[in-house]
Amino acid sequence: MNDEVNNGVERFGRFDVDYSRRTITRISDNAVLKVSRSETHIFALLANTANNTVHRETLLKECWQGKVVTNNSLTVAIKNLRTSFSKIGEHNIITTEPKLGYSIRETSLIDDGSHPPLPEDISKHIEAHEIAEKLELQEHQDSVIEKPVITGKKNKYGLLNKLNTLSLFDFLIVSFFFLATLFVCYQYLFFVNTTDVDGISVNYNGVELPNPVTQAIIDHKTGDISQWYAFPIGGLCERYKLIGVHNEHYIDLTSQVNQEQCDA
Repeated sequence: MNDEVNNGVERFGRFDVDYSRRTITRISDNAVLKVSRSETHIFALLANTANNTVHRETLLKECWQGKVVTNNSLTVAIKNLRTSFSKIGEHNIITTEPKLGYSIRETSLIDDGSHPPLPEDISKHIEAHEIAEKLELQEHQDSVIEKPVITGKKNKYGLLNKLNTLSLFDFLIVSFFFLATLFVCYQYLFFVNTTDVDGISVNYNGVELPNPVTQAIIDHKTGDISQWYAFPIGGLCERYKLIGVHNEHYIDLTSQVNQEQCDA
């Protein structure tokens, strides 16, 4: 029931089908349905052969333009068309022919005056609703676009930019912990040699131990200390830390060193 074709718009009774815009417009009130390309062709094929059943195989072949689709694709497309038409009060536009296909009755394409033009304010409301739906769809499509992964030099420059944003306070905090780590390493990892103090092996930094330190070690010679560590901790007279190991436990014996006499 094709009445005319004008600039890509084909008229079927009281409906205009715009293939480029993928719309079906009811002429009496300009109610517009936005559908997919395949749904546009399904409606046009059914309307052009009104009162005749179009088999499912024919619809699948003619309305998807060479694409391989399944019966489920056609079922979904018909459901979408019926849902769209029901929104404008067209509830029985497409008829199912059991085990065969679908059809549109010619009476469904004749204007019976039941759909007068909509008031201007309602038309604007429908148009605004359609615009909102388009924007929502666009936002959804944008949200699922994967962001490109930046690698190589861009990653390096990104790290430099983050470092440049560190405040002076952050820099001082990082520096403090760095120096503290170095100090701890200096205290516990600097032993480079061992020396013999009256037959006792002592781990030290290679600098000759002052008399108060060696005397403190000799005083504990008869004890059960299995290993000794001696290292300077600073001061005007190079104060020392003295550590003994007993049964795998560290014992601080610094108090046994007469530090006041360390320059003797």
